[in-house]
Amino acid sequence: MSERRAVTKTIATRYVRSGRAAKKQVLDELCATTGWHRDHARKALRMALVLKVARPRAPRPPLYGEQVIEALRFCWAVQGTPCGRLLAAALPDLVPRLRRFKELQIDAGTAALLLLDRAGDD
Repeated sequence: MSERRAVTKTIATRYVRSGRAAKKQVLDELCATTGWHRDHARKALRMALVLKVARPRAPRPPLYGEQVIEALRFCWAVQGTPCGRLLAAALPDLVPRLRRFKELQIDAGTAALLLLDRAGDD
């Protein structure tokens, strides 16, 4: 399909600039190349040069609050800035230990969010 779109886009400028007799030849050529019917080819040639406005997507809502992110940054720094995979493996042991020694002062809900396994969600 992308090849058909590319062919249509290159032929569209020639189609717009040509007269009635030449347009028939361009349509025949496009129909033979793509296998489209003439009506569809005509519409594709018209639409090939129309610019489409791409609207930006709405950003995703954040999954975690600022308190969870700050606790995660603290755990990351305590571990010596490991990669995410190693940090995720260390969190189930690290978070309860830091809470027990009162190095990480967070509530139980935040601790549960830190220990939540997100590896299977991808």
